[in-house]
Amino acid sequence: MKTMSFEKRLNMRLSVNIGCMIVSAVLLALAFGIKNFEAIRPMYTGTFISLFVISLALYFKNKALKKDPEKMKRIELLETDERNVYILRVSYTIFTYVSIGILYVSMLIAGFFSTTVYYTLETLLCMDLFLILLIRKLVEKKY
Repeated sequence: MKTMSFEKRLNMRLSVNIGCMIVSAVLLALAFGIKNFEAIRPMYTGTFISLFVISLALYFKNKALKKDPEKMKRIELLETDERNVYILRVSYTIFTYVSIGILYVSMLIAGFFSTTVYYTLETLLCMDLFLILLIRKLVEKKY
């Protein structure tokens, strides 16, 4: 199985961190610029500021990791260790099945109270299943 080099993965993480900081700043500006968001502005403000701060912290962490080859090698070994990879795969698989089950049960219960919530949850469930299928096909094609 071909895998991406750790240095490429680290560069990709840095790009994602920068992207998240830009997106959070733009969305925060939009939340303050649009008058219809006054009722939920505090929640949006906290969410976007948190996203920015976490992305910034991860950016500096990954940037420092790139400068220290010994520490980078240690982290690479931790991330590529077969036992850790197996635990991560099993955890993600269990999480996926449990979250789909919770979403399905929530959708069924919501149908008794609100058709809007029911259709929203049904759309989320369908999108989750579609994304799982799409990602699986992409991964199968790549490996």
